[in-house]
Amino acid sequence: MDKSFAFALLTAVIWGLAPAFEKIGLRGTTIDPVLGVFIRTMPIAVIAVLGVLFMGRLGEVAAVDLKSALFVVAGGLLAGLLGQLAFYSALKAGDASVVVPVAATYPLVALLISVLFLGEAFTIQKLAGIALVVGGVILLK
Repeated sequence: MDKSFAFALLTAVIWGLAPAFEKIGLRGTTIDPVLGVFIRTMPIAVIAVLGVLFMGRLGEVAAVDLKSALFVVAGGLLAGLLGQLAFYSALKAGDASVVVPVAATYPLVALLISVLFLGEAFTIQKLAGIALVVGGVILLK
């Protein structure tokens, strides 16, 4: 099995498990989506910092060019903050079995952005993929 495919499958399993834990955590009245994102993010930040320190790569941070860093920060703010807040709001209010697949249509948005703004090719296979994604969302609603 190809290494990238194996990691992609592992990602799918992990990302499939995570919302179940998050839905259970959000069921209570004490955790709203904003607090949930904070609680979720803090251990990640600490572990990431410790990992960079442990691997001795802290010096590499200074070598990253500002433009690249700003784009990565923008992506983090969009996905890690705003997207996560929207996801937790949906997950708290709705069924995970509907919320997760609908939220997982983000590749459709990425495909459209990639074709329209990044100059990537639009193919018949991509059109078929879009049709399947949209059809799946329609079936869930």
